[in-house]
Amino acid sequence: MRQPAAPPMLLLAGTSEAGKSSAGEYLAALGAHRVKIRTVLVRLTSGRQAYHEGMETREDFRYDEFVWKLLELPDHDETPLAVESFIDAALAATVKRSWPAPCSIIFITAPELVRVRRLAQARRLTADEARRIIQRKDERKRVREQIPAWRAITDHWIDNTADIVNFRARLRDAFQTIRTTSGGIQP
Repeated sequence: MRQPAAPPMLLLAGTSEAGKSSAGEYLAALGAHRVKIRTVLVRLTSGRQAYHEGMETREDFRYDEFVWKLLELPDHDETPLAVESFIDAALAATVKRSWPAPCSIIFITAPELVRVRRLAQARRLTADEARRIIQRKDERKRVREQIPAWRAITDHWIDNTADIVNFRARLRDAFQTIRTTSGGIQP
């Protein structure tokens, strides 16, 4: 089977409520084709059926199938892809290694206190409610357990503690880097 042409790609990952969706929105505003990882997961056939946040998806799937489903996405031509939100460092490493065009990983994090404050304000929750939500999400996604793996494979580690201007500048730098990198499989 002939491999379809691939655009450059940014994989977004990070701690819960650290700004991955905001990053995806901003990268789309810069011209990236924003893709939620669920868009790919629901198209897989390998692995076992699972339900995540009310949606049928797959777990324990073959990583090569995931890469092929990404390559089959319509309307991506040379427009960089911004795929959010990866929670499995091994999958992200495999995608980065096997993607036939430039591919970088952006990991977004912020201290728990900052994430709690932002979530509580955004959803009008108490700090305790926001903390419980974040801790449950981080536990389910095995965030703390995978931090060493993420550090080893991440190209752009963004601490989203500062203001939005700083955050967007770091994202813009990553986007410009991926757009100007020559093609080919990443080492």
